[in-house]
Amino acid sequence: MQKDQVYIVDGVLNKTVHNILRKVKVLLLPVEFVLGILVPSLPAKVFSVKETDLIEFNQLFHFEETSQMSVQQIQDSYSNDLAIRLSGHLRILDLAGCQQVTVAVLFHSLLQYLKQNSNNDVTLYEKLEAEIYSIFVHGSVTHSPMNQEFFTMTSLKNVCEINFQGCWRLDQNRLVHWLHVACPNLKVLNISQCPQLNVDILPQILKGCKYVEVLNASLNILRTQVELSSDRISMHIFNQDSCKYEGYLCSLTNLSFEGRNHLKDSDLYLLTRYCLNLSTINFGGCSQLTDKGLSIFLSSIRNLTKLQVPYTAFGRLSVNAVLGFSCEQHSDELWSDKIQSDFYTRECALATLDLEGCLNIDRDSISQLIKEAPLLENLNLGFLSLDDSTLLCFSGTSLNNLNLQETQVTEYGIAHILKWNQHLNSLNIRGCKKITSALAFKISDTIRKQDALNIGMAETSTLKCLAAGWGFTDSTFMALKPSLRHLQSFSLGLGSRISECVLSNLHEILPQLEDLSLVFQAISGSCMLDLLKHGQALKRLELCHCFVELSHEIIHVMPTALTSLRLERGIEWMTDADIELLVSKHQTLTSLYLTGCKNLTPRSLETISKSWQAMTYLTLKECGTMTLNGGGCLFVCKALKHLTLQHSGAGLDKDFVKCALVEVTANQLLKTN
Repeated sequence: MQKDQVYIVDGVLNKTVHNILRKVKVLLLPVEFVLGILVPSLPAKVFSVKETDLIEFNQLFHFEETSQMSVQQIQDSYSNDLAIRLSGHLRILDLAGCQQVTVAVLFHSLLQYLKQNSNNDVTLYEKLEAEIYSIFVHGSVTHSPMNQEFFTMTSLKNVCEINFQGCWRLDQNRLVHWLHVACPNLKVLNISQCPQLNVDILPQILKGCKYVEVLNASLNILRTQVELSSDRISMHIFNQDSCKYEGYLCSLTNLSFEGRNHLKDSDLYLLTRYCLNLSTINFGGCSQLTDKGLSIFLSSIRNLTKLQVPYTAFGRLSVNAVLGFSCEQHSDELWSDKIQSDFYTRECALATLDLEGCLNIDRDSISQLIKEAPLLENLNLGFLSLDDSTLLCFSGTSLNNLNLQETQVTEYGIAHILKWNQHLNSLNIRGCKKITSALAFKISDTIRKQDALNIGMAETSTLKCLAAGWGFTDSTFMALKPSLRHLQSFSLGLGSRISECVLSNLHEILPQLEDLSLVFQAISGSCMLDLLKHGQALKRLELCHCFVELSHEIIHVMPTALTSLRLERGIEWMTDADIELLVSKHQTLTSLYLTGCKNLTPRSLETISKSWQAMTYLTLKECGTMTLNGGGCLFVCKALKHLTLQHSGAGLDKDFVKCALVEVTANQLLKTN
């Protein structure tokens, strides 16, 4: 066994491992990965995927050819390719990104597992098969009782974690039944990016999976200002039958509904009754929740350590609830006597607090909250109305990440944070217009005053991410220079002024830099070329609205390791030939943003679609006539998650979205049964 653990010897893949990887089921791999096989780079090559496998994969997503197939026909056709290999030793089932997975596939895989473990008992297997198919077809158990023997035979007792992220073909009711039958000991469930699964799934899942500790049901959202609900409790009818699930939610400690903007206060009421042991909560972007509803919910949580409520109505009442302070009596029917009597002042043990964009909270409430939370490690106060007086209230020394974007803080308050939090990893001060170059002297003075017993910030800094804007100059940058040795992400926005001398030597000052973003910066073309020639370790590059005359040579010097490229303005000269050159040099690119390429034609769109089929994010704005012939060529880019085509020709066909769904959707095949 010790020899088998050596996977690569002198750069050559171990033969044993190579043979194992050849047996991986290609059709069940994440879509992005399968498409990435077309890119000649490891680890995809070790799978030795045959061309016939890719053809079969494409047929699976070709709706017209298989639209009349029944469930049984699909299972017969793809029995060897779509059956997940389940075993009694399986602990983690990770199907994230496998958009081709359906509940039919899960039940079919379970049957294959039962067939292998039935000890050739045909009668027993037929009974189990009939029960399983009944659950799948009817969404419920047959009249025959589901006895202990049935659960013993069907359950995967060791499965404790399942990841269904992005599996948007899973039907909620049937999925719940599959979880009850197959995974009674489940502890971690990830159903993020599954918009078809709603909040009602929580009590349904935990009715049969009593030991679930973590549930992630978040959706991707754009962090922008949202219209918040009024302070009046928002109500809607919920299922009273859910009361029978009482006692099944006691193990749940980590809950995320980020991006579920349809979440109502009455949903919180349900959680208040059955999820009293929560310690980690994420309601980011849930704009329908009111401050009063949040306060009622938070007042019942005793062990809160992580609270993320960006762009919600979180306000003064919610702050009082988190701290356990007394507040005015509520007359709403949601405010039960039990919760009122249990409301008491308690110590705040928050380690993570995200209040970005919570416009309902006032400066005094923010100050009060962070003053009572000295154990904070991650603090996001972006886009809030706060100044130095708020930062001075914070007495903690354990901050790892701090976001102060678009606030009124100055160099004085930031210097206070840097002085007492010497292990800060990420600092975002972009848009802080009151910061001046005096910050450099404040920080330098802070470092200089470190006594012998306290190692200075320059020697211990672990800062990896820095985003700055107004007031950030060369003097500020050089004052921070000793603390930037481990910086991996550097972003300069509007109002920052860094000289070309500093930018040209950026690779020496920041040797570990992987992510560089320059927005509204005045740079010469020669400086930009020098920066890119020496920055070959860069993986993500953004040049947005910079006052720079870029030339064709920039494509030749761009780092070959780039996975994300964003160029906005300053590239009007780009042609179809330049796109082809870019494609030939950067095959690993998965994110592309181009704005203002007026000379591009549909030929470029075809080049992008054929060469970057693993592309996940594509934005083309004001790019000539790229969409003159429509966007049908993009149908081969099945990994696309975000697509923006703006003012780039005649545009897309009216039925583009419909055709795209038909092209990539196999879910309809299962509804013909």
